[in-house]
Amino acid sequence: MFRHLAAAASALVVVSACVPSDPSGRQTFVTRESAVVLFSSVDDPFEVRFKAGLGAPDYWCAAGRFADQQNLSGSTRIYRLTPNPRPQGSGIVFTFVPPAPGMAQPTGLMRISSNTDSLSAFQARDQCNVVRLRTERF
Repeated sequence: MFRHLAAAASALVVVSACVPSDPSGRQTFVTRESAVVLFSSVDDPFEVRFKAGLGAPDYWCAAGRFADQQNLSGSTRIYRLTPNPRPQGSGIVFTFVPPAPGMAQPTGLMRISSNTDSLSAFQARDQCNVVRLRTERF
C-alpha cells in the first residue's frame, strides 16, 4: 500500500511540473527542498516564489536546481533581477541571459569576489548545502 501511495505522490509531483501554474500560463518546477519555480522558457526570466522563512541561499538553491532541471552546464551564469531588499512577500526573479548593464542586482549573499551580480549554476546549487546544514538537527 505504501508503494502505491509513494508512486501516486511521485506522479503528482511530475504532473505539477508540467502544467501551467498561474493565469500567465507559466510552468511550475518544484525543487526537492519544496521551493516553487515559475517559468515560461529557458530564455525568459524565472521566479522562485515567496515562501515564509526562505533566505537568500534558499532562493539561489532553487535557481541552481532549476538550472539542473533545464540541463544547463554548471558554468551557466544566473543573474538576480529582483532588487535587494525585495518587497515583503515577493519572490526573487532570476535569468540565465546576461541582462542589460545595471539591471543585474547583487546576489544578496556574502561573497569574497569581484563578481557580485551573478553565480554560476554550480555555485547556486552549492547553496543547497547551506540550506541543508541550516535545517538539519544535531
